[in-house]
Amino acid sequence: MPINNPITPPEAQPDSGYANLLKPLAAEQCSPDFSARLSTKNNNKNNWLSMYPVVSQIITHFEKLPQPLLVFNSVYWQAATSVIFECSPPDYALLALLNYNQETLFGRLTQESEKTINFEQGEIFNYNHGCLVLHISPLLINPPLWFLIKSFLITRTLPARSAVNGEKFKGKPPEQPSEQVDTKIILVANRYQLDELSQIDPEYNQVGSLFTELSAQIDATDENINCLQNFCLQLIEKNDLTPLSADALSLLFHHLASLCEHQKRLLFSPEVIEKMLRYAQVFSPDASQLEAADLQKVIELQSQAQSLAQNYSDQALLEKQLKIQLKGKETGQINGLSVVELMGYPTEFGEIFRISASDMIGDGEVIDVERKVEMAGNIHAKSTLIVQGYLNHLFTHVHNFPLSCNVVFEQSYQESDGDSAALAILLAVTSCYAQTPAQQNLFVTGALDQHGNVLAIGGINQKIQSVTRLFSNGLLNDPITILIPAANHINLTLDAQSMQLVRDNKINIFGINHCREAFPFALNASFTEIVSLINKRIELLQKEVHEESEHSLLSRVFSKFR
Repeated sequence: MPINNPITPPEAQPDSGYANLLKPLAAEQCSPDFSARLSTKNNNKNNWLSMYPVVSQIITHFEKLPQPLLVFNSVYWQAATSVIFECSPPDYALLALLNYNQETLFGRLTQESEKTINFEQGEIFNYNHGCLVLHISPLLINPPLWFLIKSFLITRTLPARSAVNGEKFKGKPPEQPSEQVDTKIILVANRYQLDELSQIDPEYNQVGSLFTELSAQIDATDENINCLQNFCLQLIEKNDLTPLSADALSLLFHHLASLCEHQKRLLFSPEVIEKMLRYAQVFSPDASQLEAADLQKVIELQSQAQSLAQNYSDQALLEKQLKIQLKGKETGQINGLSVVELMGYPTEFGEIFRISASDMIGDGEVIDVERKVEMAGNIHAKSTLIVQGYLNHLFTHVHNFPLSCNVVFEQSYQESDGDSAALAILLAVTSCYAQTPAQQNLFVTGALDQHGNVLAIGGINQKIQSVTRLFSNGLLNDPITILIPAANHINLTLDAQSMQLVRDNKINIFGINHCREAFPFALNASFTEIVSLINKRIELLQKEVHEESEHSLLSRVFSKFR
């Protein structure tokens, strides 16, 4: 039975309930600007440690308390050591070790003559009444070394057998120190590494330890901005780096915000800051100060150095090996936005992909082809079921919903996961059910809940910048629209090229809170009108089924009287 029942949609006009209330985001809303806040006089001459008041207190108290171990949760090693050293008094014996082994910590036994065994002490003994800052990685590679450290933390003594070659000279070790060794240990690790340690030793934290954690991100308050500015000035002075101009400092802070993907947070990473400043000096080795252009070259060059896979993706679009439609209208077809994450060296970039839907006689099921062929993960499957549930809820008045829909991520050749395509899937399916074409100069991203609320997603900047590349590559010239979750406004830290397109009204970004707000943009009709069109189509289908049923019944009756 044919199901193509053409129903003329209403005239394309904005929905007065939604589209007229929504305005595209201004350029100022799409990226943070720290220039004004950095230009104000920095009256905060306090130590930059005020960014981390709780961590500072824990470290200070740890040095005074009897607990021998502090578990320090931090993603960045250099950030952790910078905070620890800054918290400690100048005369406090402190040593940070990123790489170490049994000999480094516990020393070595060597036989100098038949009667003489020399005991070369390790750093634990050398830093008695001081502290060692250890990275956890060597302990995960060599678990027995952790148990030696644990034994020391419990007994506070250093028997000769704990040194390298200790087992070889069993029964005749040299005289060992009888006094207690009061060396403290700060163990730096991230949560994943601590979980791995707990698999090795479930009782690792039961040795009289304290715990603290250092966030890699700080809130971009005026006080924290001043503190981070002070840290940068100290870092420049300490490492004899070239000072920054006001514009360069503002760009550095923008870069730190973009690494957090948040307008009101800044990354605190001495490694990242120092590496960027040293690299920028390459472009102006004799300059008295670094300009914003120098830092911009570093950002662009580092981006280009990781762009091989991205370039292949763009080339496939230019050569039309990947099919996307950027103009006109098409029924059951929406342009989605995704983020490609590459294994190995951490690299990710945004990519355009086409979501298509085709309907058939069925029972209301949204058939997820990606999931059926095991090319999508559980989160993706959950999001598709949420779309199906939301549609079923809308049509609970229909006893037997007569349609089903196939949903495909066209030309996807690798596994995918995530829920950010849920809104695009809903628009593609409803376009198909209502037989109403969708705008193709539209790009959509956003997750959904069961009630149609649009939820925040990740990688929003990479996704928008994938549209920017369409302009750069000459695939787009006319203005386009991007729909994103309103909750992601605060995550926008767009690059300079994307910002210029926003200022020129070439890219128009709309933040939406509910899926109903997307329908006027995608289908040129309100949500209510689209639901009405689907209801009419269902009525026509049910009428055809009823007529066929009646015709079949009459045929059978007449045949009996022949």
